[in-house]
Amino acid sequence: MFSWQHIVWLGICALMVVAMVAAAARKKPTLQQILTSACVISFLSELTKMISVIDLVPSSGGELLLPYLPMNHMPLHFCSIQILFIFYTRFTKNRQKRDAMLSFMYPTALCGAILALAMPSIFQTSITPDQAFTSLLSYQFFIFHSMLIALSILIVRSGEVAFSRKTMIRTMLIVIALGVLSIYLNSLLASPTYVDGKLVSVEFMTNFFFTTQNPLGIRLTAIWQWWLYLVIITALACLAVFLCYVPLLRKAK
Repeated sequence: MFSWQHIVWLGICALMVVAMVAAAARKKPTLQQILTSACVISFLSELTKMISVIDLVPSSGGELLLPYLPMNHMPLHFCSIQILFIFYTRFTKNRQKRDAMLSFMYPTALCGAILALAMPSIFQTSITPDQAFTSLLSYQFFIFHSMLIALSILIVRSGEVAFSRKTMIRTMLIVIALGVLSIYLNSLLASPTYVDGKLVSVEFMTNFFFTTQNPLGIRLTAIWQWWLYLVIITALACLAVFLCYVPLLRKAK
């Protein structure tokens, strides 16, 4: 994190966001057209990621080689699930639900993408900083998250979505609910080791929504520390949503 390759990528991402927002300001596309472009970028992003990380691994008996996509690359991260929301808001005919989803996407995609760019998980799980400009996965990661930031800004600038205290509170509740769901999901996708019916270790565990372990790598040694960590990230998530909504609520008032 914050190697020279990372810093260069952050600069490139800032330029991409500015370029996308400026292009939208110049051409004045509708929000529907913006969402169409986001769908295309999202599809190409996931396809690129799949091509980059899928691998052939031997079966347990060694007779076959089977394609395998590592569980931590499933589109279940806080930013990856935005793809589902993007496609839903683009193609749904229900205007009320569309606007409700967009009011949720604005702060979550914005904060999630900024956090992902600040602490790129790919440098910890998939590639090294030395591969930052040679790996296709690196380009996918930084371009996709830059798109999410630009999309969040354009959702607000479109003027088509109403933001209120009600939508802010609803967004906070949904974020908390998804966080709780991720605890179940991370345990479900884990690879536990049992000896005589007793759990002794976990060989691999996903970290969707960062509810399994903190992104800074701080080692937790007691269960109360994990509970405290959950309280902290929940409070920070709600604070981030609040800060995103404050200027919009003031403007509406």
